[in-house]
Amino acid sequence: MRTFLLCCLLALASPALALTPNLPAGTLGPDMVVQTRLGPMPNVILYAPRPVIGPMHVPSRGVYAVDLSVATGLVYSERVLQSSGSKAIDQAVLEALLQWRFRARTIYKLIVPIDFTRTGAILGGKR
Repeated sequence: MRTFLLCCLLALASPALALTPNLPAGTLGPDMVVQTRLGPMPNVILYAPRPVIGPMHVPSRGVYAVDLSVATGLVYSERVLQSSGSKAIDQAVLEALLQWRFRARTIYKLIVPIDFTRTGAILGGKR
């Protein structure tokens, strides 16, 4: 009888024990709109300082990923998926991404492609 009651209690409590809701990952698109499997999600990014870099002599592209705290919308981890070819630029991008803030409970991860051109960085890539 105790085992049966314990099983019933665990079955009822299991949704409450879930640590992460079923949220989508996203990819940053043009105009800072997050694209997900559920469609575009505007207004997810609350604060996004641009990386401080100079113009590139040779255009390149970098792809970066940030992992988010679902409850707070803060970035807790960032990494390079595809290097721009410059350690200094990659480091500047990672420092900027660490400061980004997101609306809580919207996405859990964001992929950020950046095209580096002669005039600066295009967040979300070229159109």
